[in-house]
Amino acid sequence: MKRLLSALLTLLMLLPLLTACGETQENTDSQPQSSSVQSPEEQSEETEVTRENVPDSLPDNLNFDAATININSFGLQNCQDYDCIGELKGDVVLDAVYNRNISVEDRLNVKLNYVVGAAEWDGFPNEVMVVLQAGTDDYDLIVEESSRLFQQSVQGYFRDFLTLNYVDLNQPWWYSDMMEESQLDNSKRFFINGDICLTVLMGASTMYFDKSLFIDHFGSVDALYDAVLDGTWTYDLFADYCRKIYTDANGNGKADAEDIMGFRFEQWGVPNHMSMSTGLNYATRNEEGFPVLDIYNENGIRWGETLYNLLYTDNISAEGSKIDTFKAKTSLFLPGTFETALTLRDTDFEYGILPYPKLDESLDYLCGAATANGCGVAIPKAANPAKLDATCAAVEALCAEAYRKVVPAWYDTALKIKYSDATIDAQMVDVIYDHINSPFIMMADKALNIGSVYTNAIYGSSNDGAFASYWAKNEKRFVKAVDSMISKYIKLP
Repeated sequence: MKRLLSALLTLLMLLPLLTACGETQENTDSQPQSSSVQSPEEQSEETEVTRENVPDSLPDNLNFDAATININSFGLQNCQDYDCIGELKGDVVLDAVYNRNISVEDRLNVKLNYVVGAAEWDGFPNEVMVVLQAGTDDYDLIVEESSRLFQQSVQGYFRDFLTLNYVDLNQPWWYSDMMEESQLDNSKRFFINGDICLTVLMGASTMYFDKSLFIDHFGSVDALYDAVLDGTWTYDLFADYCRKIYTDANGNGKADAEDIMGFRFEQWGVPNHMSMSTGLNYATRNEEGFPVLDIYNENGIRWGETLYNLLYTDNISAEGSKIDTFKAKTSLFLPGTFETALTLRDTDFEYGILPYPKLDESLDYLCGAATANGCGVAIPKAANPAKLDATCAAVEALCAEAYRKVVPAWYDTALKIKYSDATIDAQMVDVIYDHINSPFIMMADKALNIGSVYTNAIYGSSNDGAFASYWAKNEKRFVKAVDSMISKYIKLP
């Protein structure tokens, strides 16, 4: 797992810097010049290296002669605000995105031309497919929902970043674990994810809790934080808190909307988000590096039973608005994402932040709630080859500058936590950031229609064996879909 502090230290040890991606034969004659970067010793004597000034591996003397990089971008407002354009209007985060772009343009002597596409979840991918199938060089870069990029990548439409210059996927601003899960052939990187698109971070699993409500029923909140840090924050422990806090607030002898419960849920969101945040990946890789579904096993069955119990037994939860009941102080927990913090700005009580629990202590946290719905970037195969270096350098510079300036701005304003804080809530934010990922089945959902397997099996069911029954009916279809996709992919030219 990526760790911020260790990554920064590793950066210093690795200077002088290397060019980013692996070389191909066709580009070895035009490699960039080495950067004239100071040694780690020289840097440490002059300036302390922090997140805001951590160096990247781009050469200092890059100049792309005012090349225009045409970027086809998802028109959804969040994507435009946080991934692409931003806006200079006094909002700290939007200002940071806007200034990131200006900084990169000045540094590389390029022009970032964002061409805004459709704002509909299906509409924009359809527009992108028209361009990809036409094979034109209209766009040098695509910014699109990651699960759609996966769907298009397995059809052979994108260039492999591992064969291109400048993009250094070992840097801390790239989500290495997530990218490892999100490719069909794991020896390639047809689209990439990192701080360049803040919407991925905004989709990371974040469990909010009402501090005063917790203290009133259980005492110090340190018990929750300690459980996260020592690895005992599991769904069993989570369920225990939810079960114990149930209070028949109106005294009518039945569970209803006015009672205090662990959490509330809707059909979509909570069951899916929890299932993507158990610590399970739901797939392994064969000798060729291709995914093999690994869902129906001891842990997978146990998660199906656990999810059913969380939703339908012991007054742990009830169907209803997770946000409204949290604000009304009738839900102890709010299973959401980092983005959920935007809806909590008007709360008049103090809340804490945790990662989602994991299925058991042997697993690691996996903060994949809605990360596949955040955006990534890809380069069409038909993109103008004369601008490839400029595009790749811009991608690396944009991601690095977002890591330095945009993410801290998000922490400070949306999460109300300064990155440099030594508070326990800041540590929790680091845990979530360090475990940004997406299980393969969610990343491949648009291609395979399998990401919501647990929601489809459990929501509205009548017993804790619902997942086993659902899987028995659908296993052949799911396995066939994966095998068919791999077979077609192997035959691509």
